[in-house]
Formats: sequence, structure tokens, C-alpha cells
Amino acid sequence: MTNSSHNTPLTMDVTKRGNAVVLTVTGSVSMSDAENLQEKLEQLAAERTPIIILDLKGMDFICSVGLGAIIVGHLKCRHHAGQVRLARPAASVRELLETTRLTKLFDIYDSVEEALAKK
Repeated sequence: MTNSSHNTPLTMDVTKRGNAVVLTVTGSVSMSDAENLQEKLEQLAAERTPIIILDLKGMDFICSVGLGAIIVGHLKCRHHAGQVRLARPAASVRELLETTRLTKLFDIYDSVEEALAKK
């Protein structure tokens, strides 16, 4: 991946879907953006959202600090028996999740609908 692909602006969009919230993450999660992602996940966890689905289809890069932000969100959700589910990661992001063994911690779904349907 070239360096220029790491500077796509990060955007986050929250959509309520039944008892779940879909957080659509688009762009790059660099070190400077990871704090924003963590704050958003902590806010959703503080609202005791039962299921947070991270729609990663538009995420083209995530740094290690960004991965840490997702883990923090996951741990905060566990305080109220909530879950973080990952949907539609791009191939490069999925490869990073596999390399870091985060696929052992998070369920990864091919679609948001599949993640919503999981009981």
C-alpha cells in the first residue's frame, strides 16, 4: 500500500438498526484519528448499546493504535454484555486482522445484515 492511501480523511456515521448501532467507518484510521474512533466507540458503549457493528467496507487503512481503539471499545461493551462485530473489511484490513489474530476476538461478517442477524 502506498503512503498516499493512508491519508484519506476519516469519517464515521452512526445508524441505529433495531437494538444495534452500525458505525460506518470510511477512510484511514491513522494515529491522529485513532483517538476519535476510540471516543466514538466508548460513547456508544456508555450508552449501553447491545451490539455495535463496525462497517469497515470503506476503511482503507488502520494503524495499530486504531486496532487498539477497537479493542478498547470491545472491552467497554463487555462491561454491559455488549458486543462489537466487524463487517465487510477490505482485503488489506482483513489481512491485518488475521495477522494480529484479532479474528480470534472479533466475529467478522461479509455483510452488515449478516452481522445484524447473528444471535
